Amino acid sequence: MNEEFWRVGHEYRDKAGVKFEDDELLRWLNTTAGTIANSGGIRFKDPIENGPVDYETGRAVPAYFVLITRDMSAQHHNPWDDIVDEASGNIYYWGDAKYSGREKLFNQFPGNARIEATNNLRLEGRLDELPPILHFSKQRSGWLRFNGLCALSDVRHSWFEDKGKPIKNFRILLSILDTETVPVEWLRQRVLFGNVRGVDKKYAPDVWRKAGKGKVDRRQVWSSKVRSKQQQMPEPGSDDERVLSEISTLAPAEFEAFVVALIDKLPDIVPGLEHRVVRTRRAGDHGIDFFGMFKMPYPIGYEIEFLGEAKRYKTAITPDQVSRLVARLGRGQYGLYFTTSWYSEQTQREIEADRYPVRLFSGQDIVNILRAGDCISGGRIRREWKELALADVEGAKADGLRPSSIW
Repeated sequence: MNEEFWRVGHEYRDKAGVKFEDDELLRWLNTTAGTIANSGGIRFKDPIENGPVDYETGRAVPAYFVLITRDMSAQHHNPWDDIVDEASGNIYYWGDAKYSGREKLFNQFPGNARIEATNNLRLEGRLDELPPILHFSKQRSGWLRFNGLCALSDVRHSWFEDKGKPIKNFRILLSILDTETVPVEWLRQRVLFGNVRGVDKKYAPDVWRKAGKGKVDRRQVWSSKVRSKQQQMPEPGSDDERVLSEISTLAPAEFEAFVVALIDKLPDIVPGLEHRVVRTRRAGDHGIDFFGMFKMPYPIGYEIEFLGEAKRYKTAITPDQVSRLVARLGRGQYGLYFTTSWYSEQTQREIEADRYPVRLFSGQDIVNILRAGDCISGGRIRREWKELALADVEGAKADGLRPSSIW
């Protein structure tokens, strides 16, 4: 058996052609049926014959996918707003729809069409027929960083802007599986033999075989919870810095309303009645700018109450500033602290050492949430979303939901 494999976190040569002996993508994947396409963010290869078919669309399901995120920064987003969340083991990836006049619908682009067919198999419960998905990021020319083997977890319809036009697209949720290496021969064999179950049994990582039975073991990366200023703030001169500067011009009451609207853009928040966030009155708010509740989905249904502060600062947030929020927390409550600046090392260490239930959102975190929620266009916050966020600057009435610890 060939010993070629990809290992998580390592870089591999991408010379864009099987003719290059040191190419570690196209050449490695080459078989008698050829290799994957030489361009595009969603690449795939179909089995030679007898592979899975989506009965609803009649489309063939690929033997595997290769997804590439280009120019991924240290904050884990790029102009296409892909997000690699190492802490949760999830990747949020955009489909390949683009502005094309009237020729194509969003699910008729090659990558999206195959993603849709694959997702239909998932919805039908045909988990052991799903194709593996490999995710790479391209941070420099000629090299790819391998981020992991993934399973398709969800596909939703969403909108983004291309050439100044609103375009409907797929927003794809991938679960990064808990395996360090992926053998190349496994993917080759999936192309050459249509019996994917037999191939998986012989070549696939154990974690993939478990996923085929409905058991998804996500990879979760434990890292230092103390971040430097550079990790908490946008790079000087970047689009992110310009967005944060725009936010910093808001008046205090406007920023509070802005943050309340921002919470609705947090990834994976259950919409509708499953969560609620309310701004406090300007007078007698006891230092709390907003409060609310998240509800875990059925069948758990547990309600998590939170209090929050939203502060515009240009300097580091110190322990005494966060301690005021901590002091207001009641039993079972959590704190959310949003700032346009960053948190000092001492502040972060005290939160960690004392195990306070407080989540700290820095300037870069705020921009990342906006990008994930498709609220940025052309290096600026979308005007219509911003206007809606600031529509109730005077503050909502705190009716029907009052945290007992501060009222």
